[in-house]
Amino acid sequence: MKKIFGVAAAVLLVAACGNGDKRLFKQAQLATSKGNYTQAMQLYSRLIKQDPQNAAALANRGILWERLPFENAKERAKNRTYAEQDYLKSIQINPNIPETYNNLGALYIDTGNYAQAVYYLTEAILRNPNYFTALMNRAIAYSKMGRSSEALADFNSAFQIRQDEPLLFLNRGLAYFDLGQYEAALDDYTYLISLTPDDARPYLERARVFIKMGYPANAYADLEEAVTIKPTYALAYYYMGDLMYRKGETDYALGLLVKSKELASQYVPTYDLMGDMLSVEDPVAATANYMVAKKLDPANAARYDRKIRLMRTEEGRQRVLAERFFPN
Repeated sequence: MKKIFGVAAAVLLVAACGNGDKRLFKQAQLATSKGNYTQAMQLYSRLIKQDPQNAAALANRGILWERLPFENAKERAKNRTYAEQDYLKSIQINPNIPETYNNLGALYIDTGNYAQAVYYLTEAILRNPNYFTALMNRAIAYSKMGRSSEALADFNSAFQIRQDEPLLFLNRGLAYFDLGQYEAALDDYTYLISLTPDDARPYLERARVFIKMGYPANAYADLEEAVTIKPTYALAYYYMGDLMYRKGETDYALGLLVKSKELASQYVPTYDLMGDMLSVEDPVAATANYMVAKKLDPANAARYDRKIRLMRTEEGRQRVLAERFFPN
């Protein structure tokens, strides 16, 4: 399953302007607080034109570049490049502000540059060892890199600073899950549910833990709760379909996967799972699902081509089913 980590929000700097126009700076902050990002951008640009060494104005304009609306991916990438330039220039002018390093690190997480993210977030933490947001962001960057142990260490450090942030328990639970520490993950998700009982995500994540621990009934109950809270939760229907198939409820399982497809037609694992379910009984339909998966996920085309070839013989079809549901 593709994990989605919610990156902790960048912190807007409130530093004074130095030699710049403090009135303009306050106006820019006010415009930002009201969501008038274009106006705030113009005000910060005026400040920077007056004082090119205004590190705070540069850092805050960098945040605004990230918040500006965009029409397409190309425009978004351009805005992020401008934000990166402003952050880097701000750091060059004043290398002592931890928030700027954090914001740049968060930007690099968003753009998939995780090693750079870790570097700048580490710089933020060196300047403020109790910087909760930077610890959270670095933990997320480590997680994205598959460095779960280091991520967990940062999550635990953040926990020593604050124990009321739902994002901490969500992401630390994911790190525990990756490390196979299912009891600890279960504890985090259970506590998270107590913090945010109307959020469907913790129920789905706890269900995944229950599946790993061998408690399918508990998992299914959590998934039902997830779709009660969020009826459009395609991923919950995906896991429900898997559980129902393993229980022998094939028709019901396929119906759940159809529902998942309707809600998230680009989610590749649903097609792959449905193909495996249908491999013995309906190899033609299974092949069709593998072909869709291949189209949506060309990076793994060889995997789906193999399954398509295996659909040609009874032995191959049985092998696909066994590999999915009865692994060695």
